Amino acid sequence: MNTQQLLCFVCVADRLNFTKAAEELYLSPPTVTHHIQTLEAELKTPLFIRNSKMVRLTDAGRGFYNDAKEILAKIEIAQKKMHDAVQTQVRLFHIGCTSSTELRYLKEPLRTLGQQHPGFSPVLHVQDYFNLKKMFEAEQLDVMLCTRNMIHRLPNCEFHPMAEAALYAVLPKDSPLATHSELHFEDLKDQRILTLHPKMVPFEQSNRLRDWIIEHSLNHLDIHCESDRAGILLAECGYGVALFPEFYTVDLPDTMVRLPFEPGCAPLTFGVACRKQGKDTYTKEFVGHFSRQNP
Repeated sequence: MNTQQLLCFVCVADRLNFTKAAEELYLSPPTVTHHIQTLEAELKTPLFIRNSKMVRLTDAGRGFYNDAKEILAKIEIAQKKMHDAVQTQVRLFHIGCTSSTELRYLKEPLRTLGQQHPGFSPVLHVQDYFNLKKMFEAEQLDVMLCTRNMIHRLPNCEFHPMAEAALYAVLPKDSPLATHSELHFEDLKDQRILTLHPKMVPFEQSNRLRDWIIEHSLNHLDIHCESDRAGILLAECGYGVALFPEFYTVDLPDTMVRLPFEPGCAPLTFGVACRKQGKDTYTKEFVGHFSRQNP
């Protein structure tokens, strides 16, 4: 297995098109095909299902995708470190978060650090919680945007809160429920519920809300959404009421409203996590700037 094989695999997996992948890599289509075939031979399993009309990943290919990207990222980091050691004092700063919505909280910290430290070079990783957790434990992340519950079992980890995030119900303006000032469990007993997949915001501790969602899903076709934007779109199209933390309910379409849901429930604490030991100046300054924000 070599870097060229992995690059070809990841590029084809991203494009699901051998010709477009070849153009992006400045290789010929037969060369890309050869690298994929030799990789499949080494792994002893097909990575793609392909015919004249379509290309798609096999189950093995989907499982290998994140590993391949991680290997390439490590190679890129190692090469970058060697280059920087010779050329400049560049500091790659790896930031993880579970949703593109959270990226807006990075604007001020990144702008300030970039102005103060010319060698500061941020690398953003938008992954699900379990991938971020693995990266954090492997010390591949400097900081991670998350809720307090998401990191309470991580060793050598400290949490810096930024805000308390209440839970909101997101629904169309023309819904009969939109006239309420707030919503409660009883209001949604006959509604389909749209929630974030646990890999986005996992419920690691037993609480009233989690127990209600589990019980509700036993009798309804509730949907776990792969992203906050997907959940809001489904709610807008009438597939149910989305229940999301507050920071995922900003910038809603004009046709949608958000209402406080069970205001008595304990809010989620949103902030940034970093390691207890080994924090350098960049990490300390980033945490300081991030924690002073108010979403």
